[in-house]
Amino acid sequence: MSDRTDPEAQLAAIVASSDDAIVGKDLEGHITSWNEAAERMFGYTPDEAVGRHITMIIPEDRLGEEAYVLGEVRKGNRIEHYETVRRRKDGTLIDVSLTVLPVLNAAGQVAGVSKIARDVTQTKRLAREAFRLAAIVESSDDAILRKDLNGVIQTWNRGAERIFGYTAEEAIGRNITMIIPEERLPEETEVLTRVRAGVSVEHFETVRKRKDGRLIDISLTVSPIRGAKGEIIGASKIARDITEPLRLRAQAEEASRMKDEFLAVLSHELRTPLNTVLGYARMLKRDDQRMTGVVRDRALDALERNADTLSRLVNDILDTSRIVTGKLRLWLETSDVKDFVEDAMETVRPQADAKGIALHAQVDPGLSVLADRDRLQQVLWNLLANAIKFTASGGAITVLGGMREEAVVISVQDTGIGISREHLPYLFQRFWQAHTGVSREFAGLGIGLALARHLVELHGGTIAAESPGVGRGATFTVSLPAAHKAVARERHLRTAG
Repeated sequence: MSDRTDPEAQLAAIVASSDDAIVGKDLEGHITSWNEAAERMFGYTPDEAVGRHITMIIPEDRLGEEAYVLGEVRKGNRIEHYETVRRRKDGTLIDVSLTVLPVLNAAGQVAGVSKIARDVTQTKRLAREAFRLAAIVESSDDAILRKDLNGVIQTWNRGAERIFGYTAEEAIGRNITMIIPEERLPEETEVLTRVRAGVSVEHFETVRKRKDGRLIDISLTVSPIRGAKGEIIGASKIARDITEPLRLRAQAEEASRMKDEFLAVLSHELRTPLNTVLGYARMLKRDDQRMTGVVRDRALDALERNADTLSRLVNDILDTSRIVTGKLRLWLETSDVKDFVEDAMETVRPQADAKGIALHAQVDPGLSVLADRDRLQQVLWNLLANAIKFTASGGAITVLGGMREEAVVISVQDTGIGISREHLPYLFQRFWQAHTGVSREFAGLGIGLALARHLVELHGGTIAAESPGVGRGATFTVSLPAAHKAVARERHLRTAG
């Protein structure tokens, strides 16, 4: 007996043990052989398959493929790695890759067909998943990149281009340190150390540098990338630009701080006049023997003055609330500027006289605006009261009124403590005050100027503040449309409505 295996037996063993389905069929398409892998792949046993037509595993919409395949085989041609779909016994469809070979007889003629089918369902699923993930990465607003264990960039998506300013061509092949500020370089060493140890870095907030040199706040998540054998071969990095969220968070924190401070100031501002009112009211109620003559008159003046202060505080708060909720309404009429300037000055004159501050007015005659007279007087009163508050005894306040480029301009100039350059941008913010805390030098809620700005803007005007600096006085300027311009504007708004 030969010690060599029979070639036919050896071939049969190979066919039987193959992981691919190997099927023989005649030139009419009838199955002549069916290996174990075919049984696993398509669900039919050899007894069920041999003798039947190959179309039993071909979906109806794919039947035309069989005619093409048989036509090519009869010509002696082979078909390699043809990807298509076939149907299992249970009706499920699977993706397959076909290689079809002509089988020749002893005379060299095509006598049959050998078909090798490989199940590529998982492969195609993985390919589709990879394509889907690649599309997600490419379309992500976050920067998603891959780098090796030396920090060299290997991939760079559009999000990375948008956030850091470098194109993929400019970034790939360079070290990640190109976007790391010099003082932050130790962070990269620490990140790579953790990645090499198989540890991820999640939501690490730091600073990175754009191509244009601008620094941005980002949140980093860095994860190890493993090879086929589980070894760590690199790192994936997701960077999210959190510059705007951090700014909004800081704004929210500042707003919360200002609210808390406002409430503390409000309680202080209300308590002082309330204590005075309550004290004198109780003395008058008891008919205190001391409450006679001049003392009584002084008490009544104090009651009136402090009640007026309380009224103004409450009105300012209510007006601010109405503006925030959009419920403040204006009653417009043509008003003479000189008249309401004089009325506002008369209202604050007792305060100015008490401090020895001179009040002057230079208003051109004939100036008129279409406005809510009471609200404009409120604006002017706020500006004058502010000027008196921040002007020392012996100082002066001047109100100027005139025309400038078809607008009525009213300025309140004082010789007071002035405003520092860094404080000017914040003057008209609600609740903002240069001097804060309940023990500050100057009283007030920090809403007067904000209220003035809103009222002026509701009239279609602007308000601005100027100061040469601390100790050099300040000028607040209100610009309003002249009456004829305001009327035209109102007509336009009505038409547009």
